[in-house]
This record gives sequence, structure tokens and C-alpha cells, in this order.
Amino acid sequence: MILVTGGTGFVGQEVVCKLLGLGYQVRLLVRHPERAGRFAHHPRIELCPGDVLRPETLPAAMAGAQAVIHLIGIIAETSRVTYEQAHTEATRNLLAAAQQAGVTRWVQMSAIGTRPHANSRYHLTKWEAEELVRQSGLDWTILRPSLIYGYDEHDRLLNLLRFALGWPLDFIQFYSFPLLDGGAPLIQPVSVREVAHCFAHAPAKEAAIGQTFDLVGPVAFSWREMVLKIVTALGKQGIYEGIPLLLILRKLLWLTTILLPCLLIAGLATHEINLTLAEAGAGLWAVLVLTAIRWRTTILYGIPGTPLVLVGEAINAFAPRGLQFSEVIKMAREDNIGDPRPAAETFGYAPETFEQGLAKIYEI
Repeated sequence: MILVTGGTGFVGQEVVCKLLGLGYQVRLLVRHPERAGRFAHHPRIELCPGDVLRPETLPAAMAGAQAVIHLIGIIAETSRVTYEQAHTEATRNLLAAAQQAGVTRWVQMSAIGTRPHANSRYHLTKWEAEELVRQSGLDWTILRPSLIYGYDEHDRLLNLLRFALGWPLDFIQFYSFPLLDGGAPLIQPVSVREVAHCFAHAPAKEAAIGQTFDLVGPVAFSWREMVLKIVTALGKQGIYEGIPLLLILRKLLWLTTILLPCLLIAGLATHEINLTLAEAGAGLWAVLVLTAIRWRTTILYGIPGTPLVLVGEAINAFAPRGLQFSEVIKMAREDNIGDPRPAAETFGYAPETFEQGLAKIYEI
């Protein structure tokens, strides 16, 4: 029996499916059982109501389990849960319950960038959780994924990018996309299927005991390159402008196409222009509209990260926790890369390139 926390999430559902494929009996710790409908009637899945922040609910979940796969984590704090609660306190509570129940095997989801003196509280609390695991006396394995991409509607990031970059007539963004710090930080996206493969195989891998692994794709590239790859996968063209002159020009073009008809109608109504001039203006407007519609190159441009962090820190002083964003900005400004070889060799898989993943996602 393997206990999985976070088993109804984006990564968790893939991990559960992999475990079932390996023949395991799985128990899911679920705070909201109604969200586990996909697994509710599976013969080898047991749903156990509980909450990692309520220690009294955990002994029942641990009873009879041989291993724990702990996946719970949050990217941004909410009005109900802090990083400290989701990462440190949750891990502490689960470890105590596991030790009392005699569980010996532990697999922890952490994150690339986790370290003792990190810039963000996200990574600091992930590090605190890792240290609790290392000091637990259990046979532990820690896995640190980079940005995880998926193949369906559960991947919020890629679906958001696909929507933002693929909108057919983008009157609001004018076929443009902002990049924090010009998209310079490095990223190494990894497939959710590969992440799930490693988590599902980890409990039985003695060579993984006492080890920390990076889960990353085979090649590192910048956020700018990643977005351009998505643009290409969507069958569009994209360029990056350090100084967005073309972007400004295109915004002026769209603004002119919107205002010109209003000016022509107002001029005719007030007799400031004659019909001949209005007809000429209408012809110019048609040319401008055609040009604006056909100019669909996606223009990427940079926005500075430091002012956003400063603004975010100022907002933190009075805004509700759910509206605070400075910690997410701090994370996004860091490189998010690692070494794919140890995990690939230990768990026996060949890392998929991001281009191969996009080909499956967007079916190109």
C-alpha cells in the first residue's frame, strides 16, 4: 500500500495512474473526496478523508502503508494557506504520523532552486521541508522538478500561454506578449509523464534512497526561447524586441483604425469635411484595417522585474495574502535548471525534448 498526498492534482493524477500501472494498491489522502471522482470506484484505490494540517486525521491514512509519496505544494499563497503551512507544517505532520505508524519509505516532491538561502519564501519553505525529511530517519528520496508541462486541460500554464498567444484577433494585446526581465532566466521544462514515472518507481528503487534528484528536460533555454517555441508550435511567427518600437507602431495602427471612422462620421455630421474627403478617408481606413489584421507577428517584449518586486513588496503591506505576488516574481526571475542524467539513469527513462512535448500537445 502506498499513500499519496496531492493525488488529485495535476502531477498527482499522473503519479496515481503510473502506480496503478505498476500494480500497486494506492491510498489517496483527500481533503475533498468529491474531487477524486476519477478514482472513486477503482478497485485498487482507497480514498481516505484527511487534512495534512490536521494531524488527528493522519493516523488512519498511514495505517498499513509501506511508503508515502508526498506531492502537496503551492506556487502562490492563498487566503487560507501559507507557504509555511503547505510545505513545512504539512511535511512535519505527515512525517510524525508516518514514524508512529512504522512507515519506512518516503518520496518527497520539492522543486528546482530549493536551497537554504533562497530569495523566495517558496524555496525557503521547500528547503525546510527537505531538511525535515532528511532528519526523519526514514528511507527518503527527494525529487526536484523544473517547470512541469502536461498534455491536457490540467496544465494551466501551457493552456494559458496557448490562449494568450493563439487568440485570433488580439485587440487587447495587439499580438504581443510581455516577458519578465526580457525572458532571460533559463528554464528546463520536464514532461509530467516523466515526473510521474520517477515518483512511481522511486519507492522500489534502493539506489534512490538518501538521494536528491533534479527532474528536468534534456536542454536548458530561456523563457523567451520557450515562448517562441510555443508560438512556432501554434503555426505563428514571433520576434523579440528589446526596445518595442514595432509594438508601439502597431498599437498606433490599431488606435488609428478605431478612431478614424469616428472622426470621419463626426466631420460629416458637423460639415467640417465633404463627402469626397470622407470617401478618401474610408479608403485609407480600409487599407489600415487590412494591414492591421494581416500583421499578426507576435511581438515579445521585456518588462523589468525589479520594479515589480518592489511594487509587490509594497502591496504586501496592506493587500490580502491571496493578492500578493512578489514571491512568484522572485521565483520567475531565477534560473530553473538542473542535471537530467542522474534521474534518467536511476529511474530508466530518456528525457523528452520540449519540442517533442509540444508536438504531442498541439498535434503538429
